[in-house]
Amino acid sequence: MTTLATTKSTDLHTGDDPGYARALIALVAWFFLTIWLGLSGALGATGKPPIGLGAAIGIPLLAFALDARLGGPLSRAFARIGLATLTALQTFRVGGAFFLIAWSQGTLPGAFALPAGIGDIAVGIAAPFVATAVAARKRGHLTLALIFNLVGIVDLVTAVSAGVTHSGSALGFLAGSVTTDRLAQYPFSLIPTFFVPLALILHGFSLRAIARARHEGAGA
Repeated sequence: MTTLATTKSTDLHTGDDPGYARALIALVAWFFLTIWLGLSGALGATGKPPIGLGAAIGIPLLAFALDARLGGPLSRAFARIGLATLTALQTFRVGGAFFLIAWSQGTLPGAFALPAGIGDIAVGIAAPFVATAVAARKRGHLTLALIFNLVGIVDLVTAVSAGVTHSGSALGFLAGSVTTDRLAQYPFSLIPTFFVPLALILHGFSLRAIARARHEGAGA
């Protein structure tokens, strides 16, 4: 854990890079925007296609993809963060426990909450252990990080798909008496509109870091 802490300190000691300030401002603005969306009811209505929710998830991903393509400040900031730190940041996924709590209280369907919650918790628990292996450069650490990130992405895609198909929207063909419509309302709306895209962005930059490390290793 000492090695991991040292790596985090090294990764994040970039106060001289103006890209970090812009990235932080963008993340804070995005967070408060998602709060407003959840409170305003702009994320969709029962019986209609979840266009608002889909846009809230897709637009940030598109913005980061375009920024990365153009070499903008957001991608420069995230690219400067080491793989160990990017992996450790996924620990926030233990918050998937809220899905299980909501299911136990009858406010989310088990067909969504159980796989989504358990999957997120598993990823969140694994994150610091994988990060420690990466920081210590243990044998096979890049392969382990690759598997971790692929599993994390599959978990998110599965959760989003289950959330849509179990909703009261026009696409909710698996919806029962309890739907996932709470996810379009604050505070639950922060999960699909902020934390899911953020996790996918972290996975994306992690995969880039893995590819870069493999390339550098092959050229050494």
